[in-house]
Amino acid sequence: MNVSQWKKAAAVFGFALALTVPALSDEPCAGGKHSDCQNCKAKAAVSQPAALPSGIDKADFDLSVDPGENFYHYAIGGWQKANPIPGDQARWGTFNILADNNTKILHEILEQAAKEPQSDLEKSLGKFYASGMNEAAIEAQGLKPIEEDLDRIDQIKNLEDLQTEIAKLHRMGLVPYFCLEGAQDDKDSSRMIATVWQSGLGLPERDYYLRTDKKSAELRKQYVDFIAKMLQKTGYNSSKAQVAAKKIMALETKLAKYSLPAAEMRDPEKMYNLLPQDKVKALTPAFNWETYCSILGIETPAEINVTGPDYLKSVCRELKKTSIDDHKLYLRWKVISSAAPYLTKDLEKCSFDFYSKTLRGTKAMKPRWKRVTETVSGCMDQGLGELYVKRAFSPEAKKKVLEMIDNIKAFMAQDIPQLPWMSETTKQAALKKLASFRAKIGYPDAPRDYTALNAKIGDSYYGNVAAARSFEKKRGLDKIGKPVDKNEWYMPPQMVNAYYQPTDNEIVFPAGILQPPFFDPNRDDAANYGGIGMVIGHEISHGFDDQGAQYDGDGNLRNWWTQEDLAKFQELTKAVDEQFSSYESAGQHLNGKLVLGESMADLSGLALAWGAYQRSLNGGEGKVIDGLTPAQRFFLSYAKIWAMNISPEMLKLQVNTDPHPPAEWRVNGVVSGMPEFFKAFNVKEGQPMRRPADKRNKIW
Repeated sequence: MNVSQWKKAAAVFGFALALTVPALSDEPCAGGKHSDCQNCKAKAAVSQPAALPSGIDKADFDLSVDPGENFYHYAIGGWQKANPIPGDQARWGTFNILADNNTKILHEILEQAAKEPQSDLEKSLGKFYASGMNEAAIEAQGLKPIEEDLDRIDQIKNLEDLQTEIAKLHRMGLVPYFCLEGAQDDKDSSRMIATVWQSGLGLPERDYYLRTDKKSAELRKQYVDFIAKMLQKTGYNSSKAQVAAKKIMALETKLAKYSLPAAEMRDPEKMYNLLPQDKVKALTPAFNWETYCSILGIETPAEINVTGPDYLKSVCRELKKTSIDDHKLYLRWKVISSAAPYLTKDLEKCSFDFYSKTLRGTKAMKPRWKRVTETVSGCMDQGLGELYVKRAFSPEAKKKVLEMIDNIKAFMAQDIPQLPWMSETTKQAALKKLASFRAKIGYPDAPRDYTALNAKIGDSYYGNVAAARSFEKKRGLDKIGKPVDKNEWYMPPQMVNAYYQPTDNEIVFPAGILQPPFFDPNRDDAANYGGIGMVIGHEISHGFDDQGAQYDGDGNLRNWWTQEDLAKFQELTKAVDEQFSSYESAGQHLNGKLVLGESMADLSGLALAWGAYQRSLNGGEGKVIDGLTPAQRFFLSYAKIWAMNISPEMLKLQVNTDPHPPAEWRVNGVVSGMPEFFKAFNVKEGQPMRRPADKRNKIW
């Protein structure tokens, strides 16, 4: 799954936000000397195991800051000063550094596969990589890879033609107007059903089109200018491009007005509207679902989960209402914008300038080897991940993480019966759900079969991207009407992240995140519990956050609460919403409802990790190491995993679109409610890092 799909289906630990347009940059420093390269210094600062037995590097601290005033700045202020954002990044932190190091490993694998492939999979990966590195061939091809698609769009004459073309683009993996895919039935998690989602916007989400402030209006103007510039590069003259860009913007603005806000899409009950085919047709009378599904290569589903009925109804009405010529402009734009990063340098640079520089604040482009490596990894993620784990993951690490998972679950099983706000009936249901959690560690047991895609990998870079998109789309559609594959992973092993899948009631930890500073099997337990232990606790907690708590132990959307307990739970979640809505970043308050699930998982996850660490001591006390108590090491390790510098543009983008709070509030907003933290760092009453007792939020 790509990141947008993770947001729909699972609770992702790190960052859900990702624009799918890769960036370019200058070549990395060459040779063996990197002493003057800030980028390399930054990577070395986190990628190397800590030399101190505590697992804590005191150089990370800013001792001029009182931990009771701002623990985040105290704990990683020194790290921030030593680790400026590299020019080709919009943010730079532990996640980015580990991902960057993993990309180097993947690059080595692809280079070897391009030269001496040892299997059909390696042959395909190597050929794909080589096609992306062949800049001369890409420049020579120009727009040829998308000419057939653009010519086909030009031939649209009526509504029937338009609907046919939408289906063809959807089959290719593009998502104009809406997206139909296979997804688990929320109320019968054993089966896959057809599901329709809103989609089709070029800006990050709906509110970018609708906000009335000056900065938003300026960004919309920049977006229109960007569209016009791209259209000029594909054959339009200046005046025609400007007119076309405004029409495209007008149509996307209509889609935005019909779209649900991101916070509302977090409500699984609201997103569950399983309709029989006759009701889908009544909702969209002008849309021919039989023809559409035939082009997709599937039988017309007997029922479809329409996550936004009003959205789909409005969009299908717009297909008939808006002029065919305007629809053609919009579809051309979807093809051009999705292909640009894989075509000529000129188009690639233009795409980077808006999606990375303007929206994210990224100053420079990534090196070509890195860009192509990331593209191949994104298109054949499980295939490349299969080779990655052979180099970067050990059985010992898997064993240790499983032990920590068991310990954290055991602590939660002890803690739930002690909850003062919950009745015995609901406690037993919660314990039953906890007992049925599944855990996946490192990598899938069975590799993904890329045989069908291998046959289509050729010498055209965009052609290979398009083939991979179509392959993945078909793989997803083919699931409709079939039982759920409980062994499937929705993240590749090389991903620096983790997730909870409510419809499977499972927690998943790819190999990519099981590294320092999150985890080191040879490191002090206090630091490991503050790092990967919190990640584990966070994902388990997602099973009991405002979304996850609506699913039972079998992964079905079903109320297992007593009415009274549910009302108490909702009051507790409201308090978390209010807490995080009071925080400010990028000149605006956080959207407490948008970040509610992640904030709850952070609050509960760190508390679970602390309790599990205490349980691991078997009644004893941890040692003071490097002058730091176990509690200090635990909380410092937690802060370190959120060490980050971020551009103002990227921070604003995160606040507006990401269900995860900014890093500072993921630390300060959580520890400021924990008495164990107050004691560890002598935080006094009245200090910012010590919330009043009646304002502390503890749910699980």
